[in-house]
Amino acid sequence: MPVGRPAKVDHVRDEFLAEIDRAVGLIAAIGSLPAKTKQSAKLGLHPKHSGQIMGLAFMGLIATWEEFLERTLVRYLTGAKTDGGYAPQLKIGRANSLAHAYELLSLNPNYRPESSYLKVTDVRWIQRIADFYFLNHPYGCLGNSSQLLKQANRIRNRVAHDSTKCKAEFKDAVVFFLNPTGGTLKQGYGPASLLRESVQAHFGAQAVTAGVNHFDAYVGLFRHLAGRIVP
Repeated sequence: MPVGRPAKVDHVRDEFLAEIDRAVGLIAAIGSLPAKTKQSAKLGLHPKHSGQIMGLAFMGLIATWEEFLERTLVRYLTGAKTDGGYAPQLKIGRANSLAHAYELLSLNPNYRPESSYLKVTDVRWIQRIADFYFLNHPYGCLGNSSQLLKQANRIRNRVAHDSTKCKAEFKDAVVFFLNPTGGTLKQGYGPASLLRESVQAHFGAQAVTAGVNHFDAYVGLFRHLAGRIVP
């Protein structure tokens, strides 16, 4: 089978960063609206609704992050280089196409992206599959952030689901970030509550000193990692 031209990769990073900018812009726009304390009020946005919007924005952010990981992996496996000339060194010949790359990464010759998915929520899987196909690669940068990425999934899952499991894992995420007294959450404490809280640890001293909230701290983390993966 003839090998096609390697796919490009810089646009994947740029599109991901643009999605981040849109999420940040949405939260800024919502924050600029007047708040109302009664549902019956004609003007303003109730905090409950603004919180729902923040949760959905974060859920979208995680979805685009996972898409970014998947799209870069398959492109690097076709031999893609950044505009600056960077490319992970392949251990074997490159994939013939994006479809072939999906088959290799999934170890499934019948893989169909429209009905299946790669395990990009699992940092360990990403690193192991990258180690398998590349002599060197940029996905090692995920290791130092694996706990933060794990907690991000827990926050996202709580936005999407009301199950007992998601509630328990979200509580674990709150304890991880804020260590509340007795490990108990206030009644009604949800994803937006945590995302609005100022960082206390895990994102670096600068974020703590600046009083950055968890939503913006994750935005900064994703920007940083995207720049490492597609330099």
